[in-house]
Amino acid sequence: MNLDREGLYRGLSNAAWGYLFLNFDLNLGTVSVTPRFVGWLLFVAAIRDLAQERRDLALLRPLGLLLAAWNGADWLLSWAGGSAGGHILFLDLLMAAAGVYFHFQFLTDMAALAARYQPEGGNLDQRLRRRRTVYILLITAVAILVHLPTGRYAELQGHVALGLSVIALITALFIMVGTFELRGLFREEEAPGPEA
Repeated sequence: MNLDREGLYRGLSNAAWGYLFLNFDLNLGTVSVTPRFVGWLLFVAAIRDLAQERRDLALLRPLGLLLAAWNGADWLLSWAGGSAGGHILFLDLLMAAAGVYFHFQFLTDMAALAARYQPEGGNLDQRLRRRRTVYILLITAVAILVHLPTGRYAELQGHVALGLSVIALITALFIMVGTFELRGLFREEEAPGPEA
């Protein structure tokens, strides 16, 4: 079977830019100019291109579409000053858990792809797994903190959530860098061969 280097390159580009849209929220008033649903759609596009090499990625496609729809509804409601989240706690937690699962599995597959195609002695797969673990722990902690009942420690809770969010943002930047580095393996004239 021939390696589709162009498809892998395109898929990894979409994945890296997906993390940008998910983690960098630039707003004009109440409306985001970097909407999160675009990030989820980029992941769905990445899955289309990467699933030939990592077949279990195709299982994430419906989840990516669900998260894109949820975030798309949230973005549309933001035009009227509303939000899809914050109304039903169970639904908010379900969407947060779906996002955590998606990132865990997606980044696990990216690390497996790196392990297969990185040069001998490379450690990109290990770096992606470490970044995945840190990112998952951080976004889980933030999701829990923002959904805890607010009490007399609400201000402290907000500061901790903000601090963890900043660290998660920095981790997402490192994930983007790792994904672009992985993408670079498929730019060369000769297709990389899987390690034996």
